[in-house]
Amino acid sequence: MSVKYLYLAAVLAAIGCGPPAPSPSTGIPRSSTVITADEMADTHADVNSAYDAVARLRPNWLASHGVTSTGTSAASTETATVWVDGQNVGNINALRNIQAFQVASMRYYDVTQAGARFGIRGGSSGVIEVTMKGAGNQ
Repeated sequence: MSVKYLYLAAVLAAIGCGPPAPSPSTGIPRSSTVITADEMADTHADVNSAYDAVARLRPNWLASHGVTSTGTSAASTETATVWVDGQNVGNINALRNIQAFQVASMRYYDVTQAGARFGIRGGSSGVIEVTMKGAGNQ
């Protein structure tokens, strides 16, 4: 392999490790833990469910985080729990029942952050907190 190709590979690797892409409308880098209504609208991810928006914009939020075991042979993986406007609404599939255009923002809390914010009710695999549009949330 020639030096020219090594140099090109090094440049591409450096570009790939750069900061997150700025939002097209604001020029502000996107957060890995927050999805806003503006970001969903900019990427046209607000046309389906909140689950679809998360799958498009932050697919790692949908992954199972950790393995729990209740016995010697039974082990299961868990996904994040979903809270909407301060109420626990269930597991990750609850996002399928929420229209994305009605969401003001979604925030992901890892296990440690979820425990600090929601206590034991936060679960053992993190939390996706959804704030709906409404009075004062738009």
